[in-house]
Amino acid sequence: MTPVMPKYLISYRRTESSGQKPEWTSFTTQSEASLEAHAIRERVDRRISVLGEQLWGNGEVAWIGGGRLDDVLYRREEAAPEMSIVYGLVEE
Repeated sequence: MTPVMPKYLISYRRTESSGQKPEWTSFTTQSEASLEAHAIRERVDRRISVLGEQLWGNGEVAWIGGGRLDDVLYRREEAAPEMSIVYGLVEE
């Protein structure tokens, strides 16, 4: 039996131009290793550079725990307003 790799939801606040209201955007990733804040930040930095987006907020990364996808998305909305990136473990 193949071991299941953990799936993470990574959300970040972005803008496409200065003065624009920030909005959350999200993606999932799977990794054999446990992802730490610096690895999450590297993945977001790569993504925004490819998409031409700007990261909004203080640049901090916060763990928001694990749970069903809808639970993780709900906790994302409770993040501090200045928080740039949040991530959590999605349980299948």
